[in-house]
Amino acid sequence: MILSAVILWIEPPDVIAASIRNGGSESEFIDGCHALLSMASLTTGSLFDNLIKSIRHYGTINLLSALTSEAVKSVLDNQSEEETWGVDSLDILLETWNVILGDVDADKSPISADGALAASSLFKVIVESHLKAAADSAFEDTDDTEYFHVSVSKRDEQLALYALIARAAPDTTIPFLAQLFSERFARLSQRNGESDPTQTLEELYWLLLVTSHVLTDSGEGETLLIPEALQAGFSNVIEAAQHPVVTLSWSIINFSRQCLDPGIRAKYFSPRLMEAVIWFLARWVATYLVPLDVCRGQVSRGEIDSIGTNGSQHSRKLLNSFAWENNQGELVLDFVVLISMLALTTYQGENELQTLTCQKLLATVVRRKHTCAYLVQLDSWRDLTKAFASGRSLLSLSGRLQRSLAETLACAASCIKDPEASAQYLRDLMGPVAGCLVENASRSDLKSVAQQADVIYMVCCLLERLRGAARAAQPRTQKVLFEMGHTVMNPLLTLLEVYKNQSTVVYMILKFVVDFVDGQAVFLDAKETSALVSFCLRLLQIYSSHNIGKVMLSLSSSLRNESQAEKYKDLRALLRLLTNICSKDLVGFLSDSDSEGSPDIAEVIYVGLDIVTPLISLDLLKYPKLSRDYFVLMSHLLEVYPEKVAHLNRDAFARIIGSLDFGLRNQDSDVVERCLGAVNALASYHFKERLGGRGGLNSQLLESEGSNGKVQESISSHFMRLLLQILLFEDFRLELAGHAADALLPLLFCEQELYQRLVHELLEKQQNPTVKSRLASAFHNLTSSNNLTNLLDRPNRQRFRKNLLSFLVDVSSFMQIK
Repeated sequence: MILSAVILWIEPPDVIAASIRNGGSESEFIDGCHALLSMASLTTGSLFDNLIKSIRHYGTINLLSALTSEAVKSVLDNQSEEETWGVDSLDILLETWNVILGDVDADKSPISADGALAASSLFKVIVESHLKAAADSAFEDTDDTEYFHVSVSKRDEQLALYALIARAAPDTTIPFLAQLFSERFARLSQRNGESDPTQTLEELYWLLLVTSHVLTDSGEGETLLIPEALQAGFSNVIEAAQHPVVTLSWSIINFSRQCLDPGIRAKYFSPRLMEAVIWFLARWVATYLVPLDVCRGQVSRGEIDSIGTNGSQHSRKLLNSFAWENNQGELVLDFVVLISMLALTTYQGENELQTLTCQKLLATVVRRKHTCAYLVQLDSWRDLTKAFASGRSLLSLSGRLQRSLAETLACAASCIKDPEASAQYLRDLMGPVAGCLVENASRSDLKSVAQQADVIYMVCCLLERLRGAARAAQPRTQKVLFEMGHTVMNPLLTLLEVYKNQSTVVYMILKFVVDFVDGQAVFLDAKETSALVSFCLRLLQIYSSHNIGKVMLSLSSSLRNESQAEKYKDLRALLRLLTNICSKDLVGFLSDSDSEGSPDIAEVIYVGLDIVTPLISLDLLKYPKLSRDYFVLMSHLLEVYPEKVAHLNRDAFARIIGSLDFGLRNQDSDVVERCLGAVNALASYHFKERLGGRGGLNSQLLESEGSNGKVQESISSHFMRLLLQILLFEDFRLELAGHAADALLPLLFCEQELYQRLVHELLEKQQNPTVKSRLASAFHNLTSSNNLTNLLDRPNRQRFRKNLLSFLVDVSSFMQIK
């Protein structure tokens, strides 16, 4: 009944669309689209298609196709108007297609031949409508800077759904795209400069984008595979030259090669069109330059004879091998490097284009070792590395892209099989960069020229490049990268002294050291670790001596402004540096070493913490990112080295305890969890030390307000009071009850008398006898002899966790405490 009502209202779609444009109700149309989406979600594709065949001579998918066509036309015909029905309905209808076709690739619910025909017709309408819109917008004088941003975010999602529709009928949609592309390419070739090619170029731009989605999946963070619908289709194709996917691929790549000709490039290849070319190449290379263990040979006669029964398998084999036949793969890689170099040097200032080149295209070709192994042998790749190492043509790239390019080029070293050749590759790549930084730091006139804009820019570029290489550390390349880092250690300290008032340079230095330590920590021996830790300690001391990043309390109110808070982002880098230094692997090397002069990592970390914590106010800890970094470090230190707390000076100890007090009341569950872990570590250490007849943390006393004024109390007393206050009287989250139990149990062992006194005081305050009785029973059950047993026994700790959760639930059920 519901479906019949929907069908009667929205048929025919073009009449309803015209009615809406003339003032008819758009909400009812959108409701109808929602109804179709709901029905698609509750049925299979074939069942959905059959829903209206009893009352109409066509299937539901045909209706969906007609509705989507009208929505697409409405959106593209009225882009300058404020009406939203077309946009809203198109989103709903495309999601309906996604539900229906989402499992087609897995052959779970393929649509019928009639449904595939409807999808093919819809895709042709979509493409033709978009091409018309692209041509019409070619001469519009509007700010289109966000156009490509949209295509890789919101529009990227839409194009992916268009591609899903196209793959429902690849035998017709792929040749259709190939024909359109060939026609536009031919138009450019026939113009000979006689007419304006702008409209054709706009059409090519959109065709490149949609084709890249049809032929490939986005696959962020994954190994891309050729879409299943394309592999399973075209079972009647015998030769690669006849395969629509192959011909379309080579057609686009051959068109893209034209940009290498300076004359053609000047006429046609604007930065905007180059963005689409790079976008296509990045996705295509990641998908079709597949591992070489896929069969690359010609198809045998026996295979040709079996095409009728095994055509799908042959199509798969063909698509997975065609890109490497006749050395085509090596030629494509060479072209990729050439076009990348072109984009980075010829299109200076085109940040979007250069970002795509560095972070998409070049990153793609080094990601897979089989392609990277060919890549590093190319003359074009050697030219790129030489230009990076010694030339000035790439210095115009932004700092972020300098870092990204350095990381990509350095990663390629791991694909060189010969270890010595790999090491020499990195020395040739990064040696000049490190040498240039050393040279700048060693200038006799450094202090007089350091503040010049060009000198600061050069130093920042070099630091970004070194940071990128540091992030590329792998087992085969670690030694060379450590040599590079060791070479620049003293120059970096010099630069930190000179640029103490230049926050940008200071931050660059800190971030390089953070990434360098992070990449090297798991590989270093005791001698290397000693050198690295000593350098980091000296870095911290210089940072502290110049009071860099000092947070004045008088400025705390202005820190509510996020842009103002960014001035202190170097503190996050320092915290991450300390966290990286005390990583388990780094500590493990030294703890197993008897080398004379090896530093005490814990001592170094606490010295660093003593340097950093005065720079961090409680106001700064209100900023989530800084707060998380701080408490990650704090919890790690207190869990691994609780014994060091006993030797901290009074001020340092008070800062640590004060920050834990703050963190336990934080809104971030992760911060609270880490603080509870730190309290557990301190209390457990204190209990075990006392159990062994030692003083534990008795030497560290805290000053607090008592009934008779200020009193001195132990760390265990302090946290016993604080935890009970938070658990019983504040908005404590029950999902953290287990962590709270882990912290409370050792405190109970340390402070049983205090616990009993606090419970007694709480019960005495209760006026309601029933509440008082039930509360006393709950406290008794929590700490009965069966529950409060051996701290070191894991099953008992698990039981105490459950009992504390039950306790909190019981208490909250009969007292309105929370």
